[in-house]
Amino acid sequence: MPSSISPLSQPEPENNCADCLYMTLTGIPVQPIEHPDYLEFLQPFHTPKIDLYLTLKFSLQWESLPEGRVQFGLKGGALRLRVEGGEIPYESRIMGSMELVVPTVETDSQVNSLIGDRVSGELDVPTLDPQGNGTTRQGSQNGKPNHHSICHVTTKVTEENPAWIFEEERGQPILNGWLNQVKLATLRVSALPCHLDATFEVSRRDICLTNVEGLWSPDLSRNKRAVLDRLIIQQLLERKFKPYLSRVELHYDG
Repeated sequence: MPSSISPLSQPEPENNCADCLYMTLTGIPVQPIEHPDYLEFLQPFHTPKIDLYLTLKFSLQWESLPEGRVQFGLKGGALRLRVEGGEIPYESRIMGSMELVVPTVETDSQVNSLIGDRVSGELDVPTLDPQGNGTTRQGSQNGKPNHHSICHVTTKVTEENPAWIFEEERGQPILNGWLNQVKLATLRVSALPCHLDATFEVSRRDICLTNVEGLWSPDLSRNKRAVLDRLIIQQLLERKFKPYLSRVELHYDG
């Protein structure tokens, strides 16, 4: 069995606003436990399993308008998986509070390197901790560790078409930082070919304007600014984010 799902057979990920959110999903088949020949007849039929490793980079993005420009980020979103020929057991899914590494010059270069590897067709095999979870490489500047922001992750109770909800910690305006090759879940293959479609979707309440230039007078009232913010999000940003912000497909033929 190969050490990873062949990148040559995988479509390129779609990231419609890559500066705001960049997503990749890597599948690595789980190697079966080897038994002595005389015990083989006692073992049940082997069901292929694939560990799924998620990379997410949250950041800010500028969007130009006829009279100026706006900057926006995300307060949250939903990662939805649609699976054909397999299932994802609930107990294998990641959830809880997760640290996002705040981008620095060094961590940005690491993420860009990861993105470049994915585009060039080379899958980055994650570093594993003793429990088998993907670890996040933490950059530093001047020998000091990065500050972190917190992302809360919950999952819905269903083995068909599972979903993970990402939310910023209370008091944080947006999600800012990245997760690198974190183990998302384990896919149990039940039929070949097996197909997985992952989309990151957002609603209006997930979008946050963080800066506006050239669109209105600085002395505009807070209420009027709030109304205009909602109009910009509804008329411009929602169109860019629908039906999804990012999409990744994986195919497994055995």
